[in-house]
Amino acid sequence: MKENPTTVLNSGVRYKVLRPGTGDNTVQAGSSVDLVYSISEGGGAYMYSKGFGYEKIDIGGKLQSDLGLDSLRVVVGRKNVPFGIEQALVGMKRGEKRRIELPPSVGFETSNWQPEPTTRRGKASITGYQRILTGFGSQPPFPAVTIWDIEVLSTRN
Repeated sequence: MKENPTTVLNSGVRYKVLRPGTGDNTVQAGSSVDLVYSISEGGGAYMYSKGFGYEKIDIGGKLQSDLGLDSLRVVVGRKNVPFGIEQALVGMKRGEKRRIELPPSVGFETSNWQPEPTTRRGKASITGYQRILTGFGSQPPFPAVTIWDIEVLSTRN
């Protein structure tokens, strides 16, 4: 028996708990959740993030790492993030970190391509990902997954 198995949801979303959370409060439908995230292509290429320290934000005219300074507030069920991410958030606790493999069928298109990247590199990554999904030139469409690392900072039910 594995100590930390991969959980597979009916929608095809797969996730693994990287760090367990604490407390009694768990994410559920309608919860307001503050989280940080990083998104990569299935092959590992970085796309964009918020609050993980990989991006720079302007603070008083100086660019600083966003580590610990930026987060995203999500209300589960309002399509602030893709449907598959909302499914994978359910049951998470404060401080919990999960790596989520998100198939395109429950991916960005289910949230109108939210959350949007804020950097030029992030925007270019999303455009490239859209081209992979829809096909371009002689390249046929390909159902490429994305990999999300998510940490819940707080949750309110």
